[in-house]
Amino acid sequence: MQDLPSYDQLLAQARTNAAIVRESAEPHAPRPDLRWRNTAIIAGGAAVIGGYGYRTWWREGFTGQFRRQREGWFGPDTQFSGIDKLGHVFTGYLAVRGMTPLFEWVGNSREDSLRLATWTTWGTMTAMEVLDGFSRDYRFSHEDFIANTVGVALGWLMETNPALDALVDVRFSYRASPLSNWDPPGDYAGQRFHVAIKADGVPALRDVPIVKYLELNMAYGAPGVDTPDEWRLHDFALRRREVFLGVSLNLSRLLADAAYGGRRSSTRVQRAADFAFEHFQFPALYKRGRDLDR
Repeated sequence: MQDLPSYDQLLAQARTNAAIVRESAEPHAPRPDLRWRNTAIIAGGAAVIGGYGYRTWWREGFTGQFRRQREGWFGPDTQFSGIDKLGHVFTGYLAVRGMTPLFEWVGNSREDSLRLATWTTWGTMTAMEVLDGFSRDYRFSHEDFIANTVGVALGWLMETNPALDALVDVRFSYRASPLSNWDPPGDYAGQRFHVAIKADGVPALRDVPIVKYLELNMAYGAPGVDTPDEWRLHDFALRRREVFLGVSLNLSRLLADAAYGGRRSSTRVQRAADFAFEHFQFPALYKRGRDLDR
């Protein structure tokens, strides 16, 4: 025969039921209206980009005629040997990766944040290309439009695939070229774009001493791509395309093990450092690969 519940058990159950009823009856705090917050982020980003564009690209104003041009990709006869196209890819990629947590921070869900970041980035970069088409000094570039779209799609892909994000980093590095002042966005000759494959992202290597901190680092650059036209006839070797292969340190894993007991994303400082380490390349050991123009 089953024992009947005691008085104390009945009382505890009654209190639990009362708490559930009371919680369901209490009005929940109204969800904040995110439209103004989202609009502020979108408008603020557009204002910054628009101001930079006016100062850098559209200073001479616009025309009433929309003009287009084909620029090519990575060939030696293109103006910047494809460095400018990789810049468009990386800009779209970085914007999606950076804006997603920003939209989350103001109260959006993860899914809504990624959607807002993706469409905001793509829409803004497309609008910039359209303005180029109406500007006096530039033209709408089909290749730039494609590169923008690829970069945005790559950012979305990484945000939705944690295992891929743990394995691969897409990074940018810069060292001022001899013919330029410090100008990371505009000094194409000093830019390199990297793809790093991290041992930490391979389950079989994740806990192997020493190896877990290493990365296979591949990079592309075009030193001398900004060489003035009057110099090229005398020393064409200044302008070349190069690929690089090397080994670098996974600074995010090193920081986690050294300062946070192996934990990831445990503080705002660590998250900010991880974002920087994942998107900007710090010094690495390189073995020069192939000079594509020799």
